[in-house]
Amino acid sequence: QIVLQNVSQSSLKASKDLQKEFATIEKKKEELADYLCEDRKKLSLEDVFSTMKTFREIFLKTLQ
Repeated sequence: QIVLQNVSQSSLKASKDLQKEFATIEKKKEELADYLCEDRKKLSLEDVFSTMKTFREIFLKTLQ
């Protein structure tokens, strides 16, 4: 029973840590949206990273 209690406490702590990380990511995403003059609620990090990747690929091709 002690092992189960330790596992439960560890899981709870990990869950709280993960929630903090998600909150930090969300805050940074909102800051990025403000910096890019985008709507905070509509900004997609996937789209931003995809655009950056495409830009990088085109930029590197141009350098060659």
